[in-house]
Amino acid sequence: MGLKQRFTNAVKRDRATLKTLSFRGKVRFFFDYYRWTLFLLVIFILLCIYLGDLFQQSRQTIDLQGFFINDRQNLFPAEELMEDFSHYQNTPSGHRIAFEDSLLIDLDSGSEYHAASQSKLMAYIAARQLDFLVAPKDLAQYYAQSFSLMDLEDLLPQDLCNLLEEDLSFGEDGTGINKAWGLNLRRSRFLQNPVYDHEEDYYLLVLSYTPHTDALISFIRYAYGA
Repeated sequence: MGLKQRFTNAVKRDRATLKTLSFRGKVRFFFDYYRWTLFLLVIFILLCIYLGDLFQQSRQTIDLQGFFINDRQNLFPAEELMEDFSHYQNTPSGHRIAFEDSLLIDLDSGSEYHAASQSKLMAYIAARQLDFLVAPKDLAQYYAQSFSLMDLEDLLPQDLCNLLEEDLSFGEDGTGINKAWGLNLRRSRFLQNPVYDHEEDYYLLVLSYTPHTDALISFIRYAYGA
């Protein structure tokens, strides 16, 4: 007997059985005999949705990509910021903003998650796919001495330079050049959140290779309501 015939016979048997059962019995019968089929079907549908989303995102142009590191108080909720900032700067169809707030890094920790987060950060920088990062002061200072960063005095227009003058941090970056390597975000909208405990400052660092300078300036204006 072929597979098709066996399947047809099984369906006929199940149909005959269902006719003899109450509604509750039919539900129980269906669940008992087809739960794994349903489970696999749900997994297949979710996988298709996930792959479809990845495909759709791969076809979109990223206008700005940023990592928020060690955001333990959810001061930089990535999903919310992506939506709000996209609306703020009228991100066109086919383009998107890409932020991530799940990275936790402790350079002295042997944690696999911390190591994976650091590896992801380094991979994105090596591939020149990351425009900026935000990190607590100690980590930001470490990265400032490790990477080639954009001089924020050169990046920012004069009005923003004047507004943020007291928040700029100066020193040598990873190339040994003295510059405004970071922006202390203490006066930004992000650190006005009532849950913020003021125990550490967060700094924004801009990678020197980024081509998205207009989007970065727009993000900084957004951060300060300027």
